[in-house]
Amino acid sequence: MSRQEEHHVPAPGEPSVPELEDDETVAPRPEEEIADVLRAEPDVEDHTRSA
Repeated sequence: MSRQEEHHVPAPGEPSVPELEDDETVAPRPEEEIADVLRAEPDVEDHTRSA
């Protein structure tokens, strides 16, 4: 079982929400934000091709 899969029970005085990892404190790259905006609206266009 990997560390991420383990169920962690916080100790007394320990926050129930884990601290962010170092890489989670870095802002998303611009292309990630653009992709999020493009995914915000569902793509309902018919993408099937007839041969």
